Amino acid sequence: MNRFLLILSLVILISACKEENKILRGRTMGTTYMINTTGKSAGKELQVKVDQCLQEINRQMSAYQPESEISLFNAKRDTMPFIISPSFGSVLKLARQINLESAGAFDVTVAPLVDLWGFGRSNNRSAVPEADAIAETRKRVGMEKLKIINDTTIAKINPLIELDLSAIAKGYGVDAVAELLDREGYENYLVEIGGEIYARGDNNGQPWKLGIDRPEFGAVPGQHIEAVISIGNQAVATSGDYRNYFIDKDSVFCHTIDPVSGKPIINGVASVTVVAPDCALADAMATAIMVMGVDRSLAWVESNPDVECFIITRVKNGYVEQMSSGFAGLIVN
Repeated sequence: MNRFLLILSLVILISACKEENKILRGRTMGTTYMINTTGKSAGKELQVKVDQCLQEINRQMSAYQPESEISLFNAKRDTMPFIISPSFGSVLKLARQINLESAGAFDVTVAPLVDLWGFGRSNNRSAVPEADAIAETRKRVGMEKLKIINDTTIAKINPLIELDLSAIAKGYGVDAVAELLDREGYENYLVEIGGEIYARGDNNGQPWKLGIDRPEFGAVPGQHIEAVISIGNQAVATSGDYRNYFIDKDSVFCHTIDPVSGKPIINGVASVTVVAPDCALADAMATAIMVMGVDRSLAWVESNPDVECFIITRVKNGYVEQMSSGFAGLIVN
């Protein structure tokens, strides 16, 4: 999910922490990270390892680093094989899986459209693109235009395609840090990168509790909480239309682009929270659900026994909440 501020409010979680909690903070992927551990001490040595882990992910998958693997791949204009790191390859394989399951709603080749609408590197959101420009750019989008040869080799079928992993890379980063903490012997912790979360164990004997923001334009994170959930050994990702958007002629255009129409979504979905076994999956599914809309998404989630979702749609007089069958069990009364 491409957003600049925390979508999943941590206000409640932070207020519940005790002196035994050790909190590390830093910056990565154009946003911030936080690691909250209980019990075992977490200090500078751990933070160095975390930063090294995240720097390596950025070296592979950050479109804002000109020498990263993804930037070099995007810049090439040929169909020759391109070597990538195994982690990059695993992210692309998951992206392809979610693309297939969502019937194209999730598509990491959407980068040209993201740039066209001003939500990419240009950050130029002054006006709505012309219809001809949208149609022409759509020709450069589609997972069928990317060839995954093996775990470490990819190629362009259309030499003009470019990749955007912003809807899955932060989730993958959370998972990578969680795996690092597991190797270091931590049993109770929460990892958060730009609103994407994985929580292991408990918070001093209590479940980890998170607040889901009401999707209000202009509100700051934590200003109005729509729901509070408790999790353990689970990942949570939230995507919404209310943080990263622009207004043109009284119409709101959000950063979530429908790869099929080539335009920002207009289906009324304002916020999607997904709970899943790992954060890369939750991250990608949250974006896909924003594009798919409520009915198709709920059916999809119900077919995944380890995944739950909470969807908030914007209606004339407020909001409507809809959720998968198991999500109610996560909500704290």
